[in-house]
Amino acid sequence: MHDLMDLAKGSIMLQYGHIVPAPGPDIQWPPALARATGALTRDRITALGRVDHFAPGTTLYTDGDVGGVVYWVVTGMVRTVKVGRDGNRIVRGFHLAGEFFGLEWTPLHASSAEAVSETRAVRCARSRLDALVASDAQIANELLSWLLRMTERAQDLSALGRASATQKLAYFLIDLMDRVSAGRSIALPMSRTDIGDYLGLSNETVSRTFTALRRDGLIATQVRSVTLLDPGALRRMNDGLMRDAL
Repeated sequence: MHDLMDLAKGSIMLQYGHIVPAPGPDIQWPPALARATGALTRDRITALGRVDHFAPGTTLYTDGDVGGVVYWVVTGMVRTVKVGRDGNRIVRGFHLAGEFFGLEWTPLHASSAEAVSETRAVRCARSRLDALVASDAQIANELLSWLLRMTERAQDLSALGRASATQKLAYFLIDLMDRVSAGRSIALPMSRTDIGDYLGLSNETVSRTFTALRRDGLIATQVRSVTLLDPGALRRMNDGLMRDAL
């Protein structure tokens, strides 16, 4: 397990946390999760611990807490948040169905974790996940693939500092579409403020950029969802950004 983690060290930072009361045992696996992982992998990870329910806005753990628990999202979304020394709020990541969070490099949490929407997540001791990875090559390979994807995303995000607001939002929407595997229409349970704190933009800039993308015929929005009308054009914005970063 530690060899796998070392591949991504320095590039990603995920967190772990406390528990809340669990719901009933029946789980309806969402389509995106069914496509993202095999049934055998899901069953093995679920068997490691318990499935807990988190209402929107629930704080799973806070920056500086001590813990040894890993989470795997079944349904919903969790954001990890850090408040900088200047008092500014930074959203470090959004964790979706089929994704882990809670893997730390230090004994303490480096940020807080909060449920964005109604969320169910498997919580298990880090030691149990380590033991499973050591004994199961399939799980080890899938975790390695996930860590490499997270490392790539972290590298992409590091390039966003030089990007325009349009490039940043295009990257965010394409990345989210690829992760949820739900076609061109995707839910946006997070707020405009969340998106801005993730991309390093003000709430007003996020709203203006959404308006510009709608005006240009690239997206359509409705309440908390967005349809990518021209994902190819949005992806080309990302390609240009990544080429400039090389």
